[in-house]
Amino acid sequence: MRLLVAVSNEPLAHAIRGALLAGRHEVSLASTGSIALAAVAKESFDAVILDESLLGISTEQLIESLRNARASVKILLLTSTPLSKTIGEGSRWRALPDEYAPIEETPYNSFSADSRANNSDAEAEQRSDNAAASAQANARRPDVVLSKPFSDGELLSYVGSLATDSPAMIIRGNLTLDTTNHKAYYASTHSAISLSRLEYSLLEALVKADGQFVNTSELVKLVGGPFFEQQGLLKNALYTLDKKLTRAGLIMTQRGSNYRIR
Repeated sequence: MRLLVAVSNEPLAHAIRGALLAGRHEVSLASTGSIALAAVAKESFDAVILDESLLGISTEQLIESLRNARASVKILLLTSTPLSKTIGEGSRWRALPDEYAPIEETPYNSFSADSRANNSDAEAEQRSDNAAASAQANARRPDVVLSKPFSDGELLSYVGSLATDSPAMIIRGNLTLDTTNHKAYYASTHSAISLSRLEYSLLEALVKADGQFVNTSELVKLVGGPFFEQQGLLKNALYTLDKKLTRAGLIMTQRGSNYRIR
């Protein structure tokens, strides 16, 4: 992949460049937001590795400007703090409590027919405004977020997930699932965790639940039917999977017949 590393910290920028070159990527450097934006507008990069502390422009504005300059560019954001203004699906995107304005209650009997009609128009306008705001938020959202500090292997794995022809990846914290080849990696090393086919299927189902408990009856449906439950294979696989994940630094929690991974 052809990559632009937009990082103001020179030692960090060169460390990232070295890791990417070792991974056989083509790499250019930009030390400020304006340099990064000019480079993307002029040349065709597959992705930008963007440090949230990059000098010269706010992160959200720069991401939006990069997308405006080249819509196809992917963005990997390096961050050491939670993102407060980017809202989306999954545990990586959470709005902070102060972003929610309190809702004022209005008694129903205060509405006349005219006021309800006006309210309907206002609601339509609000929906339009919300759609515009959502589109703007999407334009300011990176494709992948990687928290510092990280290993070279972790960086390469996250970059690989941006490639259009790469296997489908699910990344949860330090766990990466390659759903095409049915392999799991911890801390994004290049050595897969040794898992049976059933163990991998259970792991993928639990990871996709994104921290929520999943009942064994639901797991049976997800991994191939009641045969596994009747033969006791499911519970045995959950037991061995738990042991392997513990060694990898992951935690599986059991509550009765419900399981989750965090």
